[in-house]
Amino acid sequence: MNNAEGFASRSRLFLLTRLWSGAAGRIRACLTSVFVCLGLFGLAACVPIPAEDPDLVVEQAAVETEEENVLPPGIVPLQQGGGEGGAPETEEVEATPDDGVGPAILTITRPRANIRSGPSIDFQIVSRAVEGDTFTTTGRTDGGWWRICCIDGEDDAEVEAPQTAWISQIVVTPDENAETLPPLIPLFPEDLAASWNVQYECGSRRCAVNECAAVSRTEIHGNRDLRWLEINRIVTWEEACGEDSTWPHQIDRLEGTERYPNSTGLFFFNYWLGPRPGIANALFHLDSGEEIEVWCSEEQQAEVAEESGWTTVYNGLTCHDVRTGMLVSMQYTKRWFFTGEFEGDRYDRAYFGDFEIYKVKLDQTNALLAIVDARVAE
Repeated sequence: MNNAEGFASRSRLFLLTRLWSGAAGRIRACLTSVFVCLGLFGLAACVPIPAEDPDLVVEQAAVETEEENVLPPGIVPLQQGGGEGGAPETEEVEATPDDGVGPAILTITRPRANIRSGPSIDFQIVSRAVEGDTFTTTGRTDGGWWRICCIDGEDDAEVEAPQTAWISQIVVTPDENAETLPPLIPLFPEDLAASWNVQYECGSRRCAVNECAAVSRTEIHGNRDLRWLEINRIVTWEEACGEDSTWPHQIDRLEGTERYPNSTGLFFFNYWLGPRPGIANALFHLDSGEEIEVWCSEEQQAEVAEESGWTTVYNGLTCHDVRTGMLVSMQYTKRWFFTGEFEGDRYDRAYFGDFEIYKVKLDQTNALLAIVDARVAE
């Protein structure tokens, strides 16, 4: 190696040393931040370590150091064109009419009618209707409230999507299709319990730990709300390899969706998507032996711009129960890329081979999932 080459190599090593100063302690900090993403969400402090050869720079498009499209734990794909596992052993939350059946319609029969955010007069009024107005409905509660679609977002902001709302049975007349809809029942019990096993793997030479395990479990919050199921998700790491944490959630009892939808663009924040998040394309195997019909996303990617020219890139898959939309399995890989200039050398999304892998798998729950009837499967 001539002097120029040696200087360039030392310069790159100096750059990496400066950028990654203190990384050994920060890798441990990554574990503390893991459950912002379970909700998993890495911080800028989680930085990569250079390969043995500091001159090695790998472009993102050519990354082959870890397998992509690895199925999340416990997931077996269904054959194309539908599964052979049979129908779920569960009641439908709302009607799934045949193609030849029209929508279920409600007609307002009072001069004025209030439309509310939930199935009770205790919920706020989000809109009003007049005699003759019609709405599409997806079912009625035992308490006599019809769920209708759709009302503009409550704050009329452009980002607010149309939402379902509720109207009392005493101010409407249902058509024949509406009358045949099954009653709406809560997707989750009031004492919802669920736990997920978490596996963490670190592919950096300066990892504080190479592997770590945790359990994430739900705990019902003390406050009872007519509409929102308030729970805490408590994360406990084994052998103190990460910092324990608690994350609050509010889930619509009937809709099965979170009160504050994920606005980060990071796919691994989505734990509750609501019923029928997609057509079943896989089976999830619980350790108890039960099979659950699930919808698994295609490979998803998200990026977060960090400090000092670093970009954190996440690639992975999430799988959700098709009845409730609850997360049952997830796996993704986290990598770091550097763009910047130092001592005349330009780096453009340089990848140095460091990565972390996160695996999340439902262990048990008292929620009624889309369980496959084993007898039909045979």
